Amino acid sequence: MTLEVASLSSPGGRQANEDAFKLSARGPLACFAVSDGVGGEIGGDLAARAVVESIVAGFDADPAVNEHALARYLDSAKAEVVHQQLADPVLKNMSATVAVALIDCAHAQVHWGHLGDTRIYQFRDGGVHRMTKDHSAVQQLVDAGLCAAEKIRSHPLRSSLLGAIGVTDEGAADIAYSSKRLEKGDALLLCTDGFWEWITEPEMEASLREASSVANWLSAMDHIAQHNASSSRDPRQPRDNYTAIAIRVADQEPLLEQA
Repeated sequence: MTLEVASLSSPGGRQANEDAFKLSARGPLACFAVSDGVGGEIGGDLAARAVVESIVAGFDADPAVNEHALARYLDSAKAEVVHQQLADPVLKNMSATVAVALIDCAHAQVHWGHLGDTRIYQFRDGGVHRMTKDHSAVQQLVDAGLCAAEKIRSHPLRSSLLGAIGVTDEGAADIAYSSKRLEKGDALLLCTDGFWEWITEPEMEASLREASSVANWLSAMDHIAQHNASSSRDPRQPRDNYTAIAIRVADQEPLLEQA
């Protein structure tokens, strides 16, 4: 099984990019991590970078694809963020969302974990499925039937998170884990809210259907998001940072190819 991969990260309309991503492959095993530094506090960029670097460092040192290994990699990320918080009082409130996917090409298996509103989508047989549920106030409203799901992108509470790496408040959300088998033709998308906010799931799926490669798919989605953001947002409010990793599964020898 081959993984064709493309990635992008941009500051959007802001001066600094507080998103981070990192990926690695060890034989038939692959690790993909995306993180978004939480705004409003100093050090969001440092937290996001610490999260993805810790996860991939843990994977590189002891590569495995199972929930136990995934929890271990994420625990190391949490520990690193806390270490930096304690080392510098200025950074005491820094935090970051995370979405990480571990893929075993030899056994066609994916394990993922996430915290916050960085998402993972799966595309199969012309349909799209959001594999993660946001840890956010507006997602709770949707779950309670108090907000329509299609309003989640524009709701005033959309950016109000219930959990992130580095947040230790009592009652904060925990990392959610799950796993699934992969099939030939599947595609995955890991992306921060600055990306999914400006492109709908039907637009994601339609652009995949028309794409000749995973790089072409990611580029098409980026253009759609740019157009939607330019048409809809308040010109006084710059577009947020955005990051995405797109992955497509093919039935070939186990390896990872990056477009």
